[in-house]
Parts: sequence; C-alpha cells; structure tokens
Amino acid sequence: MKQPTRSTRAKYWTVQQVMDDTNLCRDMVVRLAKEAKAYLSFGRAVRIDTEKLYEYIECEYREE
Repeated sequence: MKQPTRSTRAKYWTVQQVMDDTNLCRDMVVRLAKEAKAYLSFGRAVRIDTEKLYEYIECEYREE
C-alpha cells in the first residue's frame, strides 16, 4: 500500500514529522506534547498540534 503524502503545512503533525523537525526522540516528543496539551489521539492515530507544542517549548525551556 502506498504511503500517504504528509504536508508540513498541516496544523496537526504526526509524531514522526515532529521528530524529524525537532531532532528529538519519540519519547521526548510525546512527553513534551502531553505537557503542552498538544497531544491528540484518534483511536490509534496520534497527531500533535505544532503551534501549541512550539509555543510551550519556547516559554518553558528558553534560557534567560
């Protein structure tokens, strides 16, 4: 079966897309997404609201 084409313009990304974009491991991406309340689960499908996730990372992990 042919894999669907994934768009990086979408509001919700797969875990793999976020892993590729952030260069973080799966466990870290999922943990941060859950902390940011950006983790969405539809049955077995998981999507991450990237706007919420990146905003959370910027606020919580920025060094001052």
